[in-house]
Amino acid sequence: MISDVSRIENFRNWLKMKVAVKLVLWLILSTVFSLIFFQKFWASLPSMLSPAWVFGQHHAAPWGVLALCLVFLWLKRREIWEKISCSPSLAFVPVGLGLIAGAVLMPTSQDYMVFQVLLASFGIFVIIFGKGAKIPSVLLAIYGFTISFPLAIQRFADDLYSRIAIIPVMGVMNILGYPLQNEGQWVHFTSLSGEPISVTITASCAGPATMGVFIALFALMVLDMPPPLRKIAWLFPFGVLGTWFQSFIRLVLLLLVGYYLGEPALWTAHYWTIYVLFPLWYLFFAYVYFRQSGRLQRSPTGFGK
Repeated sequence: MISDVSRIENFRNWLKMKVAVKLVLWLILSTVFSLIFFQKFWASLPSMLSPAWVFGQHHAAPWGVLALCLVFLWLKRREIWEKISCSPSLAFVPVGLGLIAGAVLMPTSQDYMVFQVLLASFGIFVIIFGKGAKIPSVLLAIYGFTISFPLAIQRFADDLYSRIAIIPVMGVMNILGYPLQNEGQWVHFTSLSGEPISVTITASCAGPATMGVFIALFALMVLDMPPPLRKIAWLFPFGVLGTWFQSFIRLVLLLLVGYYLGEPALWTAHYWTIYVLFPLWYLFFAYVYFRQSGRLQRSPTGFGK
């Protein structure tokens, strides 16, 4: 009996060592591959991680979602470990090679450099581990969506997306009595101090980046804490509407700041409000989501009712 237990334990240790060796091999292969084919990524990485790039160019959203995906990966490590402990199938080799080829042949773009490296590394992971790639594949798709959604909106629906914001914003400002004029995506007005101000409200100003982040975060929450389908059916539209509304509030605030404090103050507010309003809104949404998913239970003292 003791001998059988010892053999099982030795087998488990051998299996852990085997998986650990394969993980190290994957890490080495991924690093070497990226150094050969994605030299521009390594050269640009310091600048892409600098505060001026992350916050000045509004790249905080993709980095933030990527960080959350890594956290989720860590939380699911036991489930992933069980999958990667299985012997890989040769059927996954063409899939992995296809992913690697797609990463290499993808047109070079600074917005997608991190995704390219991750896609190639994921392709190598698929070849080595096979079925263990299920959860990482979902997380990579979520990260890719976060990058692609605002870029797709700007490319294919810039005018439409901006007008969805401009029309109600102008309606509210005119109802409140502010003398703003609208011409396409341009908004013209004179500040309280007599300074003429003209700003353009493009699709990027209307919040597609925050919308992409919301959808990505919602997907992560559903993966981790799935509520009943009937609740998802109203939580998601509620979240989309709330995310759009916080972008609408932001535009109204920016125009009010410009009207009362001038154009420099407007651009300062433009820089920082996105990092204030969306987190506040998402904290509220997360509270509602946790209540609906059963994570926030009512206490005997009545708190949380």
